Amino acid sequence: MILTIDIGNTSTACAVFRKENIVFRGHIATPKRWRSGQLQSMLPATGVEKIRAVVASSVVPELDQALAADCKKTWALPVLFLNHRTATGVTLKIDNPSELGADRIADCLGALKMFPAPLIIIDSGTAITFDLLNKKGEYCGGCILPGIGIAIKSLAENTAKLKNITFAVPSSPVGTNTVHSIRAGIFYGYAGMLTHLIALYRSILGHASKVIATGGLIRYFRDRVPGIDFFEPDLLFFGLKSVYDRQQRH
Repeated sequence: MILTIDIGNTSTACAVFRKENIVFRGHIATPKRWRSGQLQSMLPATGVEKIRAVVASSVVPELDQALAADCKKTWALPVLFLNHRTATGVTLKIDNPSELGADRIADCLGALKMFPAPLIIIDSGTAITFDLLNKKGEYCGGCILPGIGIAIKSLAENTAKLKNITFAVPSSPVGTNTVHSIRAGIFYGYAGMLTHLIALYRSILGHASKVIATGGLIRYFRDRVPGIDFFEPDLLFFGLKSVYDRQQRH
């Protein structure tokens, strides 16, 4: 079995593959400090003893060394951390490849397992990211926007009369109280933004470009934003698994 791990700014998740299928998923809030045995809190007590490789993406570098030590102690295995130097078969045609997050690279690799390029990949989490692969399968850039949670928190922290709320899809674009107005503004504003960016990037890459969406918060926009062809919540994990598969072939 292959363990794939994603350390994000807000949450850390994992998926265990048996051959090509995910047999277990787990997640925790990303800790301030990775403790020895932290992996065990994400995995079932039995059934994953035969882990034979670990592949990770991380946007929290200060946790990487402790995660690697935890894997070595638990399974006597090293961790393959995906980064811009990893041999993936995808050329990063951007100004500074080292700035590209491993999670975004993994999303692109997962998308390429599903569809041929050109591709537009949307990931909605702490931030909302768009990543573009041209018809040659080259990574050519994208954009980053504040996620829904950050937007709501910013409103609460920077305005005297607005408060932090739990987000939900509004029943109407017309809010009749403060909470409903925030939800309407966030949801319909982001839906419009997603729709506009999809159309803009398709005009650049070609109108045949497939649009693949992932990330927990994208569920709010499923079937509500035109132009999204496919939703795959495990896209990043399939991308990490492809890194392992490529190394076995080479």
